[in-house]
Amino acid sequence: MSKRPNQQGEEPRSEPEIIPPGNAEQGKPRKRIFVDTHSSERVYIGKPSPFGLILVVLITGLLSAAMLVLLLGAFLFVLPIAALFITAVIVAGLLRVYFRAP
Repeated sequence: MSKRPNQQGEEPRSEPEIIPPGNAEQGKPRKRIFVDTHSSERVYIGKPSPFGLILVVLITGLLSAAMLVLLLGAFLFVLPIAALFITAVIVAGLLRVYFRAP
């Protein structure tokens, strides 16, 4: 009751967007993000620059190279262990045949 009634009616929930003449939004890609059920907010996504594309390609390449080095390192670590295991199985099989013969 302490608030006076608005003489002009209901207050606007948000201010209208005023677009100056000559600033056409043609050709710009855009996404709509819904904030709540009564209003929405536009997010404009521009085209990436050549520098940005080169940077993304370089970062992707460096991450790929690092993953390759890690995978090859793990493979080179396991390879001698596998070779020793296979050699031990072969030697155990030969010794079993040798000691079994009368």
